[in-house]
Amino acid sequence: MIQDISQRVSALIEHMSLAEKVGQLFVLGFAGEDVDYARSLVRDCHVGGFYLTQDNSPTPEKAKALNDVLSYESQLRACDAPLLLAVDQEGAWGVLVEYTTTGPGNLALGAADDVELTRQMHQVLASEMRTLGYNTILGPCADINANPDNPIIGVRSFGSDTPVVCRHVQAAVKGLQTAVVSAAKHFPGHGDTGEDSHRLLPSVDKSLKSLTQTDLAPFQAAIDAGVPLIMTSHILYPHIDPANPATLSKILLRDILRKEMGFQGLIITDSMNMWAMRKNYGPAEAAVKALAAGADLIMLSEEHYENNLGGYKDKQRETIDGVIHAVRNRVLDEAIVDQALARVLSYKYANDELFAPPTGNRTLAATAHRIVADKAAKAAIKVIRNRHQLWPLAERPFLLAGASNPDLHQTVIDTRGIGPNEPHAAYQVFEQTLMSSGCELTRVTYEQFDTLLASHKARALELPLVMVTEDYPLPGLDYDTQQQRERIAKAWQVFGDQLVVVALRSDYELTHLPDLATYICAYSSRACSAKAAAERLLGL
Repeated sequence: MIQDISQRVSALIEHMSLAEKVGQLFVLGFAGEDVDYARSLVRDCHVGGFYLTQDNSPTPEKAKALNDVLSYESQLRACDAPLLLAVDQEGAWGVLVEYTTTGPGNLALGAADDVELTRQMHQVLASEMRTLGYNTILGPCADINANPDNPIIGVRSFGSDTPVVCRHVQAAVKGLQTAVVSAAKHFPGHGDTGEDSHRLLPSVDKSLKSLTQTDLAPFQAAIDAGVPLIMTSHILYPHIDPANPATLSKILLRDILRKEMGFQGLIITDSMNMWAMRKNYGPAEAAVKALAAGADLIMLSEEHYENNLGGYKDKQRETIDGVIHAVRNRVLDEAIVDQALARVLSYKYANDELFAPPTGNRTLAATAHRIVADKAAKAAIKVIRNRHQLWPLAERPFLLAGASNPDLHQTVIDTRGIGPNEPHAAYQVFEQTLMSSGCELTRVTYEQFDTLLASHKARALELPLVMVTEDYPLPGLDYDTQQQRERIAKAWQVFGDQLVVVALRSDYELTHLPDLATYICAYSSRACSAKAAAERLLGL
């Protein structure tokens, strides 16, 4: 069979035009529900796949219809290889969150440290995305949270401990591969940066020896588990390649990933529209450099960046045409294009079961799926500090306040169809769960908070104050984590050891709160985690 596929692919490539060959190496995004434009990318630009978001399909019905249309369009081409229909359904980031089962996300799964639960949760993600016609999940994140101030990884990672991350990356790959194509990211690791590559080009001061012992280990675990795709990061490692970020580095992609680590699958770039690329390279220049370095697939997603400037469609065409021009002018060897294309087509034809349209009556957010998600959310909750045994409060009356500005949650919903896409803030779910339980609580709104502290009424009440912190990894944006810490510090000045903080996020903020006596962490801002934490507060 392998020989038959190889012969078929060789024959196809021999008869394909240069434009057809180059187009197959691009995975593109598009703005809104512009189906006609997406179809034209398949028909006229010969693209090999799409990065799809909630903006493209805001309902399950529209998602299934779009994927069916695009798949059908690809079958009409002389090269009828299926499209990669890819989404960032990775737990912390997700699409159609209101309709699907995301679970608590990777950091919570790492905190629970049950690899079978991680495998099951990623199998749920894969099953539901396959039901909608998506065939590729750009996950799991194989990044290690080495830098607590990392603004973009956080809850997307399985944690800061290398062996733990390795175990769960491997389990996640096995779960995803039951129904979709998986992609470990962001090679060689995005967890030790203090900057967001959506905004600028980060640099990590690590030697190859240090990188091998830490950041590369989860990618090796993913390779050993059979991950078919690895996504690059736009990060500079000057001790390894002082001239090129990972996406453009032959040393990292060809010498280390291919030769030393033995990866035989497909290398896909992170979005070439991210400012780490756009601020430093021309669109076509970056794509040519990435292919020359060893990338097989060039991704242009997150069109928000191009939409702000206008003309993103022209930029896409410019990038594809730029690669074609580079080959014709012998700036890029056509043999490199052919080799990448052979890997791409061979994988697609050899794994046609992963690209076939969904069959059966599988449902979204099935009871069995929710059970897995709820189990994972509950298992992740950790009582990190409980010096005076305030937790759980059980039947004791208390005050309740959210540390985050509720107006900011709109950014979580409106992040270009990617990112958390959580329809309700974690605090809102936490509060509603408590309210529906009938427990004795007094709500303190965001606007009432400072007035309460200043009036000294809080001391007279002699009640514990439960404050909820939350955080969301938003590409190119910030949540109000610093302001939340400042509100916690103000509350501690008044409530002291009667202050209880419930973190619906990572526990990295705790280093800034040394005097806090009671701190419980859910390692997630997902609804299932908010609900589980509220139930634990009541001793349920």
